[in-house]
Amino acid sequence: MDQYDVEDDADRPYWLSMPPQDFTALVDFIMPEIEARLGRDGVFAPLGALMAREPYRGAIELFDEPMPDKKDGNTQLDHLKQALRTRVACSHQRAAVVAANCTVLLPGSGKQAEAAVLMCTHRDGTAANYVYPYTITNGRVTFAPLEMTEGTQDIFPPIRLRPWIRESCPPRPVGYQVGLFLFHGIDRETVLQRMHLADTGRPEAGCPAPAAIASLADGWTVVWFNDFATFLHHATHMQTYAAGCTVLSLSVDEPDYATEATGYANESQQWAVRHVGTSRACALPGGPHDLHVTGTPPAQLADIVTTMQKEEADSGYLPDMIDFYFDIPVELIYALAGFRYCQREYDGGRVIFNTLLPTLPEG
Repeated sequence: MDQYDVEDDADRPYWLSMPPQDFTALVDFIMPEIEARLGRDGVFAPLGALMAREPYRGAIELFDEPMPDKKDGNTQLDHLKQALRTRVACSHQRAAVVAANCTVLLPGSGKQAEAAVLMCTHRDGTAANYVYPYTITNGRVTFAPLEMTEGTQDIFPPIRLRPWIRESCPPRPVGYQVGLFLFHGIDRETVLQRMHLADTGRPEAGCPAPAAIASLADGWTVVWFNDFATFLHHATHMQTYAAGCTVLSLSVDEPDYATEATGYANESQQWAVRHVGTSRACALPGGPHDLHVTGTPPAQLADIVTTMQKEEADSGYLPDMIDFYFDIPVELIYALAGFRYCQREYDGGRVIFNTLLPTLPEG
């Protein structure tokens, strides 16, 4: 049984959430507020709600921006949407809803009716509109059956990953935030002993495990952490893990367009290559061409940088639309160990990961 095949949502990691689930939660959250305002005032000004990236059932907050004095509904709606765009650019959100009081044509009859239109958007580009026609009698609001239409993504910024990455990775709408360790020079059992992990022998099922292990070609062993906090904990022990062997690490944070590859050998760090593309306007300084190199990096790095620069120049995208430098640490690990976090199928077949569980250190 996979560790995440449980009934309690509190036990699920946030990255297993999907847009339909998040949209339903947003609608359920904001509809009582809309009903209360309609019953009190007969109308409501545009309002919204935001869902945080974590936890699985993401925390939702009402976004009730003060409206401009102008009575025009389109002006108010545009004002609210711009405020939401500013907010999601400065914080980790995974979904949002904008609710507006609109006049709609009822399907079938073609008659006009007042409706609450809930425009849901997700950071992965998904969008849907939930339309609730209503009537008000003596302060009591009655909603007609829900109508759904295709929405427009106009709150979250476009995803800036190279398109092939999104096509290669199994769907993870909130984005990947993972860490990998790759070992060469010691066997799989020794890797497990050093990291205090146990191989369950069970291949990962539909729901990925917090940690997993696989054997690669040319003697490499890769340990994958979906739990990023656990990865960071193990990263502090890389010098110990690298006794008498080579250890590479790769950290990937797609929402912030941050990647870092490091190399250790014989208990000392040899090099590090880090990129921070910074998807959030209020985050730490960075940019699409940010690259920090320390130590003596592998010779392959120069060719990888040149290739990415050429691909960007030849891509036809406007400057900064796609973060090509995000893949430099990713491609460096691939050049050294033959593995990409966003690729499972290779010429030698599919890489199979077994679920790992932690063990207690001796003593």
